[in-house]
Amino acid sequence: MKGIPQSRMILYLLVIGFIPIFFTIFYLSGQLTEVENLKNSLTLVEAQAFSREKKQALNMAVKEHFKGADHFYVDKYLESQTFLSPEIESLQKLVNNRYFAGDESVRKRLDYITSQKNSLLFSESNVQTYPFFQETTATLVHPIEININDLKRILSLVEGRTIGTNKPGPNRPQMIILDFKIDKKEASENNEVLLLNMKILKREYL
Repeated sequence: MKGIPQSRMILYLLVIGFIPIFFTIFYLSGQLTEVENLKNSLTLVEAQAFSREKKQALNMAVKEHFKGADHFYVDKYLESQTFLSPEIESLQKLVNNRYFAGDESVRKRLDYITSQKNSLLFSESNVQTYPFFQETTATLVHPIEININDLKRILSLVEGRTIGTNKPGPNRPQMIILDFKIDKKEASENNEVLLLNMKILKREYL
């Protein structure tokens, strides 16, 4: 020790003195990191709990909204609809005119668009029952011919919202469109015909 210069001795003592401080800082840094990780974990848990509560509240609100839905809503308000009313009216006037030449194609067209062949007719399948609700897939048996106003009326009845002058029926069950295909069939100056095919999911709460 006597051979060590005083300046170096002071340096050694300073280094030795800083060692506990260094380990203390290192330890505290680790503790702070652990606390921060714990804080982040708690924040995540709180967010998940809030999201779960929000989802449960939303599910309860949806269930309450569709409580008492009409099981026969599709039969009453969708399958009872008549489409292409302007064309039907025009063809009926033509057929009832005493000067009508008796064109068979006109009669066939009128018969077709006023028959069940051009009515919404759904085939129900894949019924799934869960603890609080039941789901049924309803698929159109055949495509139907409609116009733009008919399309708005159908969407209003299915989606449960007012579209123009069209309003949904009362006690509508929850319905979700699974498949929707529409093609433009023909158009004239006063008549545009669309070909519609669709599939819906009907959810009824128990």
